[in-house]
Amino acid sequence: MIVRDEARHLPACFASLKGIADELVVVDTGSVDDSAAIARDHGAKVLHHPWNDDFSAPRNVGLEHATGRWILYIDADERLRPTDRSSVHALLEKAPEIAFQVRLHPAGGYTPSLDYRLWRNDPRIRFRGVIHEKVIYSLEEAACEDGKSIGVCALALDHVGYEGDQTRKHQRNLPLLRAQLAAEPDNIFNWRHLAQVLIGLGLPEEAERALERAVALARDVRNEHGTVAWSDLVRLRRDRGEDVTELVAEGRARWPENWWLVWAEGQLHFEAGRHAEAIGCFQRLAEVDLRTLPFHGVAYDERIFGSFAHAAVGLALFRMGRYAEAAEAYAAAEHLEPEAPEYRVKRQLAESKAPKASPQAAPLVS
Repeated sequence: MIVRDEARHLPACFASLKGIADELVVVDTGSVDDSAAIARDHGAKVLHHPWNDDFSAPRNVGLEHATGRWILYIDADERLRPTDRSSVHALLEKAPEIAFQVRLHPAGGYTPSLDYRLWRNDPRIRFRGVIHEKVIYSLEEAACEDGKSIGVCALALDHVGYEGDQTRKHQRNLPLLRAQLAAEPDNIFNWRHLAQVLIGLGLPEEAERALERAVALARDVRNEHGTVAWSDLVRLRRDRGEDVTELVAEGRARWPENWWLVWAEGQLHFEAGRHAEAIGCFQRLAEVDLRTLPFHGVAYDERIFGSFAHAAVGLALFRMGRYAEAAEAYAAAEHLEPEAPEYRVKRQLAESKAPKASPQAAPLVS
């Protein structure tokens, strides 16, 4: 891993690797906190590489000094989900693959996507790019040379680093993203990240132009990054009060199982008073089995398939005057997210408006 001022994250990261990793290699790019000392205290080999506006450079320094047969690439603000050494050993000892993708959860309560994080220690496999550095290019080249495949394994990582003020990271990343996009002008992922940085720095108009560029590219190249950029542009314009009906319809036609766009379509139906159509969208989300979701780059807030979906159904039913059914939908949301008191309040309100069943008359003769 590479670090810079990650003292608050490192202990938990190292704890998640205990008993799994035989060697810890940390490249410090200029910390002024206790990152290096904490790493050493956990038995890590600590190297120092001055920051030079290039994420690949220190990562590759770490690879040069790693001696294990397999590499796990992890950041300080990530945690390896609990696993046991025997299962990892069984996976790697006789693996014909050159590398594996692992499941990466980008934030708490989000579905995972696949990321290239585990590969053979091979001098041909190195990072490229000054930001959003990748090993996939060298991985694919080495795999092709050796006739080996890239597999998918059950290892999973949790990312916890989006809390707090991100201004410093945005300011660091902005010139790097611009430089990378000058070299890779068709990189949809980087255009989307540029938009996120610009929004974080209070520049929404520039962010919209970046997303428009990403969406224009997505019309020609249908990959998972295009679906996410499309959804981001929908949210940005919708939050500003613009009509996004056509943009949502086009996105739904291109990616019928982009669940963010299904959610957006349901909201548009609801706002237009088409409550039955809205219910159809939200019920479709509630019926999604998260275990069967593909992991190709799109991560979702799990609540749009759970409490959010049921609560949205409840609100639409409430507006239709179907109070008993609305109460049932709110009860489902309450069951899934009991710590959210608004669902209980809405259920109780719907129940109070639902017609009461007439008591049966007592028999004349018993």
